[in-house]
Amino acid sequence: MPSALKQFFAARPYILSIIIVAIVVLWMLSGQLKADSPDESVQLSTKQTHVTRVQVKTYVAERIERAIHLYGQTEARRQSTISAEVSGRLLEFLVKEGRPITKDQALARLDIQDRRSQLLRAEALLEQRKIEYAGVNALSKKGFQGKARLAEAKASLVDAESMVKNLNLAIDNTLILAPYDGIFEENIVEAGAYLAIGDPILTLADTQQLVVRTDVSERDIPQLKLDEKAYVTMVTGEEVEGVVSFIATISDPNTRTFKVEVLIDNQQNQLRAGVSASVRFPLSEVEAIKVSPAVLALDDEGNLGVKTVVDNIVQFIPASLVRSDPDGAWLSGFTGDNQVIILGQGFVRAGDTVEAVTKAELLMQERVE
Repeated sequence: MPSALKQFFAARPYILSIIIVAIVVLWMLSGQLKADSPDESVQLSTKQTHVTRVQVKTYVAERIERAIHLYGQTEARRQSTISAEVSGRLLEFLVKEGRPITKDQALARLDIQDRRSQLLRAEALLEQRKIEYAGVNALSKKGFQGKARLAEAKASLVDAESMVKNLNLAIDNTLILAPYDGIFEENIVEAGAYLAIGDPILTLADTQQLVVRTDVSERDIPQLKLDEKAYVTMVTGEEVEGVVSFIATISDPNTRTFKVEVLIDNQQNQLRAGVSASVRFPLSEVEAIKVSPAVLALDDEGNLGVKTVVDNIVQFIPASLVRSDPDGAWLSGFTGDNQVIILGQGFVRAGDTVEAVTKAELLMQERVE
């Protein structure tokens, strides 16, 4: 810079400041004009717009059975403990444990003791009382006996008849008979034991029909009805058909569940009591898709469901579980073909525009690249 200019600006420093401010203002105005340029604004906006790519899989809705699945165990329809009806020594068992039995079959025998001799004396006394009553009755009709004597003779006759009946019944009860068809499960005491009235002797089980007992929630119980079909799968893998034979009307106060019984046929005694089993109560058929739990997502309100793509727009469908299998869950509310997002569902929301690609398309692009 010439010395003259230096002296000029030195004498007038405010002029140099004005020039610097003017240069800065002109530079800022030039930048603003470039930012307001329509073409450059569109280009910038286009560069900043990004469409999320998500991987989808097509699931086809199928008609499946909607059912209630529960667990329980098989039990004998009837199980009884047979006790002694008379006192005495147990002489022998007439059937071996674990063997099938029929109604009225003799199972065990107790000692009769002196009951037969007592019966003979009671029968002789009965004959005597009959003769006495007949004589008093004849005299009473002729007026030679009063009503009191006739009533006394009648009472003695009834006592003798009762004694004979009781002794006959006691003798009959020394032979233990099966009350129904079933299985002789086990003997509780051994032969030779002395039994009082009411002492247990053996146990029986009716396994020609089995009962599966399970507990149903208060939400599901209105959907069940008596005599409807149910399917029981044993822990061994066998599946048999049964019917709902009992539905409780009062819930368990601790669990708020209702006891339900399913009756299944076992005439061939192929099924065992006390075995774990699952019970399926069929309700109706619905259309559903089977998906992996990994595709489930949450919407903005925290509802669980799946995200699908329709015309490149994300849609959220709340999950309505129909049933759960080991390899996936069946969800209702779908018809036809459905493009479900299986990768990237956590980065998009309902209403977003996305680029939907399948696994095959991704592999093809990777080969091209």
